[in-house]
Amino acid sequence: SYEPITPENKEECRQMNKRWCAVNDCLMDDEKLSEQCAVAQAFRHFDALGLKGGLIRVDGEVVAYCMGEPLNSDTFVVHIEKAMSEIQGAYPIINQQFVKNTCQDYQYINREDDTGAEGLRKAKLSYYPALLEEKCNAVAVR
Repeated sequence: SYEPITPENKEECRQMNKRWCAVNDCLMDDEKLSEQCAVAQAFRHFDALGLKGGLIRVDGEVVAYCMGEPLNSDTFVVHIEKAMSEIQGAYPIINQQFVKNTCQDYQYINREDDTGAEGLRKAKLSYYPALLEEKCNAVAVR
């Protein structure tokens, strides 16, 4: 079942995120560890940041969540999306239900960077994006 993230269920999402991190060896991967710090801050400052979120439950347990915010009047940005990979279809359903229940007033959904991960890139391309930006790095020259 789908439900929005609220003060009453936010802690369950944090706990699911801890399980996700344990399964995905976050302590052994600096990038995932940094991401988990950002996720913790997003949950901590959820309301102050104006975030909206949704979750999926299976047998009463949170197995997926996502959160984001409006960028402008026509674009909503999904910043964070996590699902327990052993639950087949958890990633697509949290994406579909969050957009259906939260983003219907927006013309565009920005799904952000796919980090070059093959599975994530394939999933994002399956939504037939209106625009893809090439990733680049900026370096300050002194």
